[in-house]
Amino acid sequence: MLETKKRGLVKRFIRLITFVDLPIRRKFSLFSVGVLFWFVLLSCVSFYVLVDVNIKTSQVVDRLLPYERFAQDALRSSNEMGHLLVDLSEAGREQTVTLKSERVKASLMAISQGLEPLQSPKMASPLHLIWEKISRTSWIDEEGNQNYLKTVTQSTQTLMQLVNEITFLKMEQLQSGSVDQPKLEQLTGRFVAAEAEMTNATVSFLESISHQTNRYSGAITTTTSYAFWMIITVLTLASGLLAIFTFWISDSIVIPVSSMIAKIHTLATGHVDLTDKIQVRSDDEIGEMSQEFNDLMDTVHGMTVFKNVIEEDATLEDVYSRMGEAFSTNVGIENYRIYEVNSDYKGMQAVFPVAMSEKELDCHPDILTSCDLCRAVKTGHPISSLAYDRVCKQFMEDQTKVHVCVPMIIGGHAGGVVQFVFEKEGEQALSRNEIEQKVAKAEAYIKQSLSVLEAKRLMNTLRESSLRDPMTGLFNRRFLQDQAGHLIAGTLRRKKNIGLLMCDIDFFKQVNDQYGHDAGDQVLKETSAIIQKSVRESDVVVRFGGEEFLVILTDIEAGDAMSVAEKIRSNIEDKVFMVGPEKIRKTISLGVSEYPGDSEGFWQSIKYADVALYRAKETGRNRALRFEESMWTAEEF
Repeated sequence: MLETKKRGLVKRFIRLITFVDLPIRRKFSLFSVGVLFWFVLLSCVSFYVLVDVNIKTSQVVDRLLPYERFAQDALRSSNEMGHLLVDLSEAGREQTVTLKSERVKASLMAISQGLEPLQSPKMASPLHLIWEKISRTSWIDEEGNQNYLKTVTQSTQTLMQLVNEITFLKMEQLQSGSVDQPKLEQLTGRFVAAEAEMTNATVSFLESISHQTNRYSGAITTTTSYAFWMIITVLTLASGLLAIFTFWISDSIVIPVSSMIAKIHTLATGHVDLTDKIQVRSDDEIGEMSQEFNDLMDTVHGMTVFKNVIEEDATLEDVYSRMGEAFSTNVGIENYRIYEVNSDYKGMQAVFPVAMSEKELDCHPDILTSCDLCRAVKTGHPISSLAYDRVCKQFMEDQTKVHVCVPMIIGGHAGGVVQFVFEKEGEQALSRNEIEQKVAKAEAYIKQSLSVLEAKRLMNTLRESSLRDPMTGLFNRRFLQDQAGHLIAGTLRRKKNIGLLMCDIDFFKQVNDQYGHDAGDQVLKETSAIIQKSVRESDVVVRFGGEEFLVILTDIEAGDAMSVAEKIRSNIEDKVFMVGPEKIRKTISLGVSEYPGDSEGFWQSIKYADVALYRAKETGRNRALRFEESMWTAEEF
């Protein structure tokens, strides 16, 4: 556990110093600053070494070498003066005395002239002055050097005075002929002593210069050695950090990008596991791109699964329900409405959520009867109040909400509309960007659903056409065969009855014979419409045969079927049919039975209604008869 924690800390530290989690622009900016830092550091070290060596060398050239040359010249002049003094003290002629005296003075003057450049102040460059302050050079003995110059100056002055005295004394002796030997020896001794003092000082000074030169060499060696190891250290650190930086950056950039390229390639070939995620290795743009790619794969996977699921759903209602679940669960939109445009493209209805009243709509109810009032249906493109407030006049005037309506284009027409409603104010209010992102994701689900909706609507249309009579628009016997089980199950579950009315137009063949088949078809159509209007919307009217109709009354109480039958008979009797220029009247006969009151078998109950119809025909027509057991005789049926 402790070892794992240490490795985690080391990893976080490396990620910190290599800027892995920083944005790419900042990452490489800091990398450039780091490279510049190491470059500047190396440049500073190199500059320091060059300046230090240059200034120390110039100090040697400007100070030590002139001192050394002067000291060597002074030593030679001192030795020469010793020989000249001996010759001067032993000279027997005035001319020789004068000559030797001048030569000694010339040597002393040469020494004095050599002192002047050393004693005169020199103009130093600002860089030298600054560097002297910074470096605090300790290998030059400035005080000792200056003391030597003072000693030489004093010695030169003393020797010059002694030479003059010796010369004057020697000239007096030669002119007078008498020799004051003690005084001459005294002066000569003093000269020799002064000359020896200057010689000793010069020799000591030359040794000091040698020591200073050695210290200079040591200082240069130390500086270059420190600089060498500093440069090696800097290069090692820079190279190590560069290697670590390169490894971690390449690890956090190259690997995710390569993985994305590989997945995009496999996605193009159709052989990709959409659930296989890319590892997010950093918090920069590459990490964000990796996360976005994973989200994209999740979305594609979700879309694929969503489409596969809705393709297997049985009804349009199931598809609309799946869409609603996707909007609320996957997209995060809670307030939405799904409208379906009717097949005649005149009206529309809210299909999800189901059982919605007009008061629950966010639009005026007029759009349900005239879908052209809906701006999204009319234009065929999304309508958003985010772009322009109150863009759709059918939306309720609620200033606290915004809406986005997306049409579902099916078969080149707006087959429906999905309306998303968002809060404009309050804690649940979203920004425009957030709303647009959610709507964009919801539109992806809508687009995935369009082909399925179109196919299922087409199948419904085809199935509807196969279950309806093309002339009257009523259901046919095939519908009855397919849906009988549902009708029976629902009735038994609700403990209600089904009323069965078998209807037949009286003397219908006369219409065809007298007025033609077109007139007969017209009578059939109008009769179908009258029967349809005489019953509830939940009831089913089936064209059972040529001029026979079966009315199925769902969820009725016992005895209610006869009143409906009488209503149908009366409405047909009152109807005036226009057959060309003529007006005719027709009647209808009806047989009535109830399931399961009359029989435990549904088809048996239909047969009973047919028996009652047969009896109504026999007993005068234009009447409705309730089935009775006495009507059923084995011999007759």
